[in-house]
Amino acid sequence: MTARNCRIPVVLVVVLAVPGCSHTYIDLNPDVSREDAATDDGAVGDGQDSDVRDGEAEAADASDGDGADAVILPPPPCGNGVVDDGEECDDGNRLNRDGCTWDCLLGPGAPVGPRDPTARPYVVEGPPVVLPAVVSPTAGQFGGMGLSSMDDGTLVAAWHRPDSPLGPSEAILSRFLLADGTLARADVDISLASGSRASSPARAARATDFLLAWRAGADGMWRARLTVGSGLVEAATLLLDSPDSDLPALAAHPTGYTMAWYEGTDTVPCVHDGAGPSRILLGRLEPDGSLDTSQAPIELEAELAAWTSPQLASGADSTVGLLWWRAALEPGPGCTLRFGTADAALRTVADGGVVGSAESAHIVDAEDAYRTVWRRGSADGSIGVGFAAFDRGAMLLDAPTTCELSFASFYGDEDLAAGDHGLVAVVPVYDDTTGRHLVFVRTDLMGRTGDSSCGAIEVDPSCTADRGCEPGPFGVAWAGDAFVVVYFVTLDPSGPSPTTEMRLARLLPAP
Repeated sequence: MTARNCRIPVVLVVVLAVPGCSHTYIDLNPDVSREDAATDDGAVGDGQDSDVRDGEAEAADASDGDGADAVILPPPPCGNGVVDDGEECDDGNRLNRDGCTWDCLLGPGAPVGPRDPTARPYVVEGPPVVLPAVVSPTAGQFGGMGLSSMDDGTLVAAWHRPDSPLGPSEAILSRFLLADGTLARADVDISLASGSRASSPARAARATDFLLAWRAGADGMWRARLTVGSGLVEAATLLLDSPDSDLPALAAHPTGYTMAWYEGTDTVPCVHDGAGPSRILLGRLEPDGSLDTSQAPIELEAELAAWTSPQLASGADSTVGLLWWRAALEPGPGCTLRFGTADAALRTVADGGVVGSAESAHIVDAEDAYRTVWRRGSADGSIGVGFAAFDRGAMLLDAPTTCELSFASFYGDEDLAAGDHGLVAVVPVYDDTTGRHLVFVRTDLMGRTGDSSCGAIEVDPSCTADRGCEPGPFGVAWAGDAFVVVYFVTLDPSGPSPTTEMRLARLLPAP
């Protein structure tokens, strides 16, 4: 889970004004059908199952800009914690096996079916490729990494390098790679001023360019656009002049980008402890990554947004899949994970409602639906991951699924990629005896593994504590014929002179 840190300014630039927010939130106790609420030119999905989509759509007041008002389609009542008409129970989530099913009926719910046979099992191709060295102030000193795939198959890894008195200054770095690990160009190093601080970057790839966004303390949100040919297209530029804006998420589509972000002053993930409301906002960016000021951002969460990274994915039809969290008023096992969809113009946003308690999540688009994975723990100390799928209208396709991991805890956030009619979730886990492990879970598009076990497989069996190797930040992407995992490892982490390597592992269909 992303944590918040104190930041200080980076550089001075021309400030881009942010249009006034719509101050619209989604009604959790709706009273008219969602199908009736949709407009002809802004509908998301086909309004299926609208009989359970009771609610009154609210128009977002975008009077500060020239864009059309946004229609907010409310969530179904199942999952709101209140037993409504037509429901036998409602325990505040959409999960089976807890006494109340995903569609709010009493009982355990139908058993999870077998894995779709078209989702072939995958294995690690062989020993990992050790990539050329990257500049690091100290071994193991890297922030979170993300991996994206461009239309031509080029992979882009982006990560944060913290400041250190023993090495180079704080920076956001990017590396362009071919699927076999060959460098497509020199690394791009966006160095920040000495003593500056930044968060791990959000990223999104379009056909030929790649956008990064990150928070830089009191100086707000920053952006940079890159290409394979030019590297950094222009100097890093201020995107949002708001000291309380944090945790950006990006999605790319043919006409530009969509960004979601947190705004508030909370200091504890999943707990609303700051002064005033905490919000999740959704806005449009131009093709160059600048803010589209013609339409006010939309509030996905207006009062109790959790200080946890939202997630976005772009669909082949230019819709956007959304994940965000609602906070509690006191510490608990996790935030409440919510999901939804929007069109690329942000004229219509559909709230799918609640999945359940989660600590972090990722989302991808695959075969006309959005697929998501999240980390979960339980009161008995067991851990696992959950999967859900929902359509363009933010309707769950079936009951979410979960599987168990035979480890003690997580050491970071998971990542997700889709390919070959299935999913691969890469999960960083910790064992009390053997230390850190990086494992992957292969499922079909509904998250089914075939049984209650995740069937986790080591990404790099050679990187274990007894061999003096510790995995670190990573990312996974589909590269057309294989899943590719790019990750850092620290060698001899407890020794006097630890070193860091960047590695690449390919996952191929099992023979």
